[in-house]
Amino acid sequence: MSGVPKLLIIYAIAIPLAILVGFLVSAPGMGTVVIIGLLLFLFSLPFLLKSHHFLLILFWNSAFNVFFLPAQPHFWLLLAALSFSISWLNNIMGQQNFIRVPELKRPLVFLAIVLFLTAALRGGIGIHALGGESYGGKGYVYMLGAIFGYFALAAIRVPMQKAASYVGWFFLSGITFAMSNLVYVLGPAFYLLYLLVPPEVAISQAAADVGATEIDRIGGLAPASTAVICFLLARYGLRGILDWQKPWRLLLFLAVLVAAAFGGFRSVYLSIGLICFFQFFFEKLHRTIFLPICIGLGICVMSLAIVFASKLPLSAQRAISFLPVHIEASVEGDATGSWNWRLDMWRTLVPDIPKYFLLGKGYRIDPDDLYLAGIAAERGLSDQFEVARVAGDYHSGPLSLMISLGVFGVAAFGWIILAGIKVLHANWQYGPQSLRRPNTLLFSFFLAHIIFFLLVGDIRSDLFLFTGTLGLSVSINGGVARKSLRSAQPAAVAQFAGQMA
Repeated sequence: MSGVPKLLIIYAIAIPLAILVGFLVSAPGMGTVVIIGLLLFLFSLPFLLKSHHFLLILFWNSAFNVFFLPAQPHFWLLLAALSFSISWLNNIMGQQNFIRVPELKRPLVFLAIVLFLTAALRGGIGIHALGGESYGGKGYVYMLGAIFGYFALAAIRVPMQKAASYVGWFFLSGITFAMSNLVYVLGPAFYLLYLLVPPEVAISQAAADVGATEIDRIGGLAPASTAVICFLLARYGLRGILDWQKPWRLLLFLAVLVAAAFGGFRSVYLSIGLICFFQFFFEKLHRTIFLPICIGLGICVMSLAIVFASKLPLSAQRAISFLPVHIEASVEGDATGSWNWRLDMWRTLVPDIPKYFLLGKGYRIDPDDLYLAGIAAERGLSDQFEVARVAGDYHSGPLSLMISLGVFGVAAFGWIILAGIKVLHANWQYGPQSLRRPNTLLFSFFLAHIIFFLLVGDIRSDLFLFTGTLGLSVSINGGVARKSLRSAQPAAVAQFAGQMA
């Protein structure tokens, strides 16, 4: 009988709530979406309090958007704010302390200060989706979110037995970018899913279908392939992938490399190649028989590419257009035009560097300037890259830093990179042996993305990859591994043996 009052209380709450939700669903609108979202948040709060850190790791590299918020920010941004808030409250209540890594905390705080000062001195943040009169505020939001995301990731120590799998899931969530292309293939009945994943990924695919371009690029395969490659490296390492007793691993690895070509991006092979290059040497495979084997495989693949490149799909031809191979003239023209477009914009931007040396331009964009740039480009009165220049899409990591944030932004980011290399190297060299593979991958990924950033990056979209890698490394290692933790015990044993002798 004691359960009857509880059951009545549940009915008294659930039935009116069900009626309210039914009424809201029958009259859809933004207010309805917000209210239902709040109800879902309240019901899921116990789960979020328990699993917020794992969810942040799981969705950090995913393609999902928060469709019910203005401007539809990436899901990781919302989770970073939520996870940081929960960890901060736990810290205040004395239930949990943040993992302290001062060598990373200082440059990240310095960069945050540079962002706030730049925004204040350049006319504010400017978020048009929230009623602002200008665009560009998303750049500030995402960069500050990346900084807070580091502290959210580094707030909790991942259990040792789960660390390797967490690193794998951290990268594997990137396969969700392929959902955008899958939704397009499934047709209009599934277009509602574009509320969750960015439709921009499938634009090239749609353009090819309507005849706007000859190259049918499945753009989501590029980040999805990189995600699978990183997952395999985190789980097996490059040595494990090349293990001849487990041939399915190498076959899967090669199949993913082939799939990446259909994305049509040359940069995907640059990224994967750099990761594997660092991984190869960190695993000391250059001292083994794998070095001549890999050289031989490379020669075979290059020979096949030279012979059959012109017979590949156009998207694959574009992806390998950086190699000395013969490809269709239309593909070569597209790839060359894309590169020349960047070079022309960079030549135009270099004279602006002294103008923004001390105080960066910031990310605020005047809507009138953006509109006029678009009209001028359409009528042939300006260069085709003028819209990208006004929007701050420089396609160059160094220029995106120097022009947008000035010399202090460059100094802050350089400090983060140097400190990050030091931390990741220490965790790779002195971390627990059971974490050798994930630590190797995180170090390789970080170094590879530095080079990628310097060539074709953008600080607004790339900072979260750097801070996420650093935050996860700190989380799985419990901070920064020190040499003494590994060497103290053998040294003590040797000293004791000497005394006994």
